[in-house]
Amino acid sequence: MDLQTVNANVSRVPFFRFLNFEVQEVDSLRADTEMTFESRHIGNPVLELYHGGIIASFMEATAAIAVHPEFAEVPAKPINLTVDYLRPATRGPLFACANVTRKGKRIASVSVISWQTAREKPVAEGLYHFLLV
Repeated sequence: MDLQTVNANVSRVPFFRFLNFEVQEVDSLRADTEMTFESRHIGNPVLELYHGGIIASFMEATAAIAVHPEFAEVPAKPINLTVDYLRPATRGPLFACANVTRKGKRIASVSVISWQTAREKPVAEGLYHFLLV
């Protein structure tokens, strides 16, 4: 699946549009994305830090695309998630990389990391499970 089609599908999902991210790379078991900083993403207005829910949602969206990149209208359905916040995410772009670690007939497991300036210094990492229907 080509990036233009995947990004067109992303733009059809209202919450994905709210997050304002773009898929940079995708294959059948992996997705890399970049989210542009917006003032509506701020959780701490004094320090201008991303809200934790925005980070987790961005990571979930990236994981859903890794599981099912050819979705047309409805992305994969999450059934469970765990997110570990490792450091504050400051003003600036946020990146995420999702790798499908297991994909069966009914459930997929995806690990995701999110970072800003260096992939070796993640701001969060998570494990997501999706129901495949």
